[in-house]
Amino acid sequence: MVIAWLLLGAVLAAPTAQGAPIDWSDTLLKDLDAADAAMRGSHPGAVDLRNPGFGAQLDEALALARSRAERVASYPGYWWAMKGYAASFNDGHVSLNALADAPDLPTQWPGFLTGFDGDTQVVMSVEGGPGHPPLGARLLSCDGIDAQMLAARRVGDFNGRWNLQASRIHGGGEVLLEQGNPYVPALRTCVFQVDGREKPYALQWQPLQAAQRKERLADTRRSFRPANGWHTMPDGGYWITTSSFNADPTEQNFKELTALLEQLAPKAEALQQAPSVVLDVRGNSGGASHWSIELARLIWGRAAVDALPDRSWVEWRTSERNIAQLRGFLQKLEQAPDASPELRRMLESVTAGMTQARSRGEALWREPSEASADPASATSQAGPVRKGRVLVVADAACGSACLDALDLWKRLGAVQVGVETSADSLYMDVRPERLPSGLARISVPMKVFRGRVRGSNEPHVPDHRYTGDMRDTRALEAWLLTL
Repeated sequence: MVIAWLLLGAVLAAPTAQGAPIDWSDTLLKDLDAADAAMRGSHPGAVDLRNPGFGAQLDEALALARSRAERVASYPGYWWAMKGYAASFNDGHVSLNALADAPDLPTQWPGFLTGFDGDTQVVMSVEGGPGHPPLGARLLSCDGIDAQMLAARRVGDFNGRWNLQASRIHGGGEVLLEQGNPYVPALRTCVFQVDGREKPYALQWQPLQAAQRKERLADTRRSFRPANGWHTMPDGGYWITTSSFNADPTEQNFKELTALLEQLAPKAEALQQAPSVVLDVRGNSGGASHWSIELARLIWGRAAVDALPDRSWVEWRTSERNIAQLRGFLQKLEQAPDASPELRRMLESVTAGMTQARSRGEALWREPSEASADPASATSQAGPVRKGRVLVVADAACGSACLDALDLWKRLGAVQVGVETSADSLYMDVRPERLPSGLARISVPMKVFRGRVRGSNEPHVPDHRYTGDMRDTRALEAWLLTL
């Protein structure tokens, strides 16, 4: 197996179309320097007096990745060193994404994959044939390494936030994948608990193509992204699905969400009087909070939403690259006839404020907060309290603006059902930084959230936990009727 990986590495390190060989160590070091410069120059943590340890975190992340440069002889070595760099920030908003010019990772599997069921790893995807543990078999260890430690070393160290259940659900399927990572040893034998007995299985590696890899990993994550839309329920309630909060007006999702709000706007009174409303955010990994605020105003009424006291605020890092990113996004909005005027005004205000603050030499600019309601008079301003229940169906994919949606909706009285969500730090609203190699980009947060009630990397825990398959909408609907 080691020879196979060396051969694959040699292929990937072959001369480019221009005839020049790729120096993967040098490529890694240059991309690391660019990523480090972007983080120091644009990340609010680098100038955040409330986080004095961030500078040391930057130094440690860079030092670890640079220490791996001598062992980088192929694209996989480059990729996993960069992945480890991004993961060390333990922040879902600092992520590494491969670009179109990047080669595929050489991927092999033993004919089966495990996933997390709570804290236990069990076989969730298996190819028929002898020598494979059955579905549901519990992973105990591999090559003498305990299953929990194995997952943390092989996946957690390169994904980050492994303490979160959502991270383990999302990444756990990769524990038994071999993807050319030179910083973890190849596995030979794993022990499973089958029918109450321990049974060893010798791993026989075979190629796993990209399309099949996606399908097999989906089995382990049990993830599902339903289509945006809405329908009425038998009890006269409404089921509203928003599987993304994308704010890019050029994307199809933006058009779908715009149409959804337009369709629901005339039904605002019916929504507010409905016996139940289900807000389905399965598969929603974030975007912009504008969508969830507008939905809340339709379901609870504008007065109720606007009367909520808000003592939070944000500060933006006033780097040239951050300002340019927001200006570019504003130009897109200005060219989109169906874009929200409110969102355009907000971006105009933010870009102008950041530009002025930068001219004054200020590294952070505090965005003015809207006037908060007086808690003593909030009830009278809000009007009648909603009587029908609101349920939020969320899964482990829920992150970023999806978490903001739950922050708001639960304050208004919504009940969360499903599984524990993902979580985010207080650094958010990212921009992509393309790295010099053209192989990857890293996301860089541009602002810091102050005064948020939910803590950094704190997930939303469901009021009613669902133990079934979150992909089965019909079974999920039937279960909701029993609550």
